[in-house]
Amino acid sequence: MTNIHTLKNGVRVVADPMPELKTAALGVWVKTGSVDETPEEHGIAHLLEHMAFKGTKTRSALAIAEEIEGVGGYLNAATSHQRTGYYARVLKDDLVLGADILADILANPLFDEVELAKEHEVVVQEIGEAADTPDDVVFEKLTEAAWGAHPLGRPILGTPDSVRAQSPASLRKFMSRCYRPEEMIIAASGAVDEDALLKTAETLFSDFTANGAGPARTAPQFQGGLLHDPRKIEQTHLAVAFPGVASGHEDYFATRLYADVLGGGMSSRLFQKVREERGLAYSVYAFADGFEQSGLLGAYVNAEARHIPEAARLIREEMAATAEAMTNEEIARGKALLRSSLMLGLESPANRIEAASGQLFTFGRLMDADEILERIDAITVADMQRCAKRALEGPCAISIVGPSKADAVARVFDTA
Repeated sequence: MTNIHTLKNGVRVVADPMPELKTAALGVWVKTGSVDETPEEHGIAHLLEHMAFKGTKTRSALAIAEEIEGVGGYLNAATSHQRTGYYARVLKDDLVLGADILADILANPLFDEVELAKEHEVVVQEIGEAADTPDDVVFEKLTEAAWGAHPLGRPILGTPDSVRAQSPASLRKFMSRCYRPEEMIIAASGAVDEDALLKTAETLFSDFTANGAGPARTAPQFQGGLLHDPRKIEQTHLAVAFPGVASGHEDYFATRLYADVLGGGMSSRLFQKVREERGLAYSVYAFADGFEQSGLLGAYVNAEARHIPEAARLIREEMAATAEAMTNEEIARGKALLRSSLMLGLESPANRIEAASGQLFTFGRLMDADEILERIDAITVADMQRCAKRALEGPCAISIVGPSKADAVARVFDTA
């Protein structure tokens, strides 16, 4: 049984024992990300995540790596638009060590100037690597087209100039403002003793504090438009998006289901029309992304430049056709995809703690598998049509990376 505890400073602790396992996944999530940055701080949330592993008051960067790898464990972290996670995967008897290291890097980071100067360049190389990856760039440009200057429309990694501008002082200021104990979640799943986990959390995390009122998030306004990077590459990448719903919205699962019917698998309409019937592309799919105050519903395809306008037309036609009429067989397959995705995820301790943290941040509580399955089963055709209509009546954001007749694509989606 999964239980939630709250420490005296507001940190929440999720204990999710899976007695049949010999390993455990442990994570610490903070409800802060790139949306909480000022323009001058662009990229600081991600840079801070890097610097947390570069040494503490008691451990060097090498010591951190040697300690966790000395017991066969694994450490990593990730920054998204709206949260940052630090996690460890360890054997059963090493959970306390994993927790101690995570607490240390969050409570006692040195932010050494020499290490920071080196990490500036590491992140700049990461930015360069992303810039050389068209299927990353096309989604960065898509969010920019969707939300403009709002922080949700900016790349998480920042720019070379904005990253190099960050100092130990700016890192400490951001961490003090945004790393708040009441917005922190510790979650452990797998070979976990609940009482031992709670005792460890109380010992290591009860003294976390923060200054000030914390960041104030503003809801983004979907604006739409077209952004085109005409770089010379073999395949052109196209992503389009319409306004979706937030991850906590009552229509979130219905929107997900519509996206799965449209382009969620090999039997989906987009895969069949674009790839199987016409042979226009290797990769094509639909997506529904939910954020705290907004969402996206759209599709992606990559193909030769000459095929992009036709692929765009098919995407637009199938989005409308799917909204108008869906067969019972399509809906059944879509629901099966959602169910299997959920149930397969529940077999992984790492996925379970990720899901638990997301649910607590979104709903303030945990949702068990039965509740989610009931929500999926209860979705009707009318629900999905409502979601599709809401999206398709809104503005459209278009992102193209590679050679393309961008004006032809814009006309397909009525943004010319």
